[in-house]
Amino acid sequence: MRFLVTRPRPDCKRTADKLRAAGHVADEAPLLRFQAVPPERFDLSGVSSLAFSSRRAVAVLAGHPQFPDLKALPVFTVGEATAAACRQAGFQAVHTAEGDVGSLGRLILASQDQLKPGAVLHPAARERAGDLEGLLARANVTCRTEVVYGMDPASDLPAGVAEALQDGAYDGVLIYSRRTAEVLVQLLTASGLDHILPGLHVYAISKQAAAPLSDVARVHVADEPCEKSLLDLVLAEC
Repeated sequence: MRFLVTRPRPDCKRTADKLRAAGHVADEAPLLRFQAVPPERFDLSGVSSLAFSSRRAVAVLAGHPQFPDLKALPVFTVGEATAAACRQAGFQAVHTAEGDVGSLGRLILASQDQLKPGAVLHPAARERAGDLEGLLARANVTCRTEVVYGMDPASDLPAGVAEALQDGAYDGVLIYSRRTAEVLVQLLTASGLDHILPGLHVYAISKQAAAPLSDVARVHVADEPCEKSLLDLVLAEC
C-alpha cells in the first residue's frame, strides 16, 4: 500500500521509514517547517516549574545558554514522547500527562502541593493546540507562555505528490496535528484538488488533529494520541 506522511522533518522520514519497514510505500511531504525563535534570555524570576506540550520546545531549550538553570526545574510534559526527550536532554524530575493539553493542565494542578510557590513557564510554539494558560488560570495558577519556535506552512505541494493525490494513488494520508490538516486543506484548494477530499482516507493522531478534515474526508482516528497507536491503526487497515 502507498501512504503520504505530512509531518515536519525529521519526524517525517522516521515515520515513513517505519511504514517502509512494514513493506509499504511511503512518500514524504512535510507541510510545516520548523523555525527556532527562542528569546535571548528567559525571565526565570518566580518560576517554579516548566511545562512542555511538544518535543520541539525541549530541543530548543537544550541549546539555550540558560539550560543549566532550566534543567534544574521540575518538568511537566504532555506525553511520553516529550517526557523521553526531556530525560534525554538532562531533566531529572519529569512528570508525564496522558497525551493532550487538558491532561497536562490537570497533572500540573494535582501536583501543586509538591511544588514551590511560583509560576509555570511554558516554552511553546507560536501556534498552539489547547490553552494551558487558561486552564491553569481558572485554578489561580500563573502560566507564562514563551514562544520558542514556529512552524511555517509549505507554500505548495511537491509536484509528484500533487499528481499522486490527483490520481488517487494514496491508500492513506497521515496527519499529526490540526495545523497540518489545515495546511493540507489550503494547499489542496489552492491546487484545484479539493474535489478529491471526499474520497481521501486520512489517518489522524487525535480528534483534534482530524478536526479540519472530519467533515470533508474519510477520517480514521487513533485510539490514543501517540504514533504507535496511529501506526497500529494504519497497519490494521492493510
